[in-house]
Amino acid sequence: MSEKKQLHVIITTPLRTVYDSQVDQITVTTSEGEITVLPDHIPLVVPLKVGQAMVKKEGREIYHAIDGGILEVRHNNQVVILSDRSENASDIDVARAEAALKRAQILIEEKHHEEDVDYARVERDIAKELNRVKIAEKGQRK
Repeated sequence: MSEKKQLHVIITTPLRTVYDSQVDQITVTTSEGEITVLPDHIPLVVPLKVGQAMVKKEGREIYHAIDGGILEVRHNNQVVILSDRSENASDIDVARAEAALKRAQILIEEKHHEEDVDYARVERDIAKELNRVKIAEKGQRK
């Protein structure tokens, strides 16, 4: 009887490796939409956007918030995600993420002059904090 093939998934940031494990599959948010990678996937390098990396391992779903980056699928069933920031759903402080989101929204609402706000930065911050809240909630439901 043959052994079930798996992927070796590594999610890493400049500060640390967030996740390193054998899994059945991974679904990530790319710049073109979500993709799922299974064992024996063709080699691939694709940019990621703010979203999720969800790994399935032994029927269990494990969620990670991803703040963009790069996904590389290697020929040897290894998948590497390089991201500026990534957190496991269980590690996300939802109250802190919601407070940061509220601060960013207030900054936009209370602007007095157009040049007072770096809209691109604030929109990125809002997207990242919304993503963190969403991923934390997904992780709590599982």
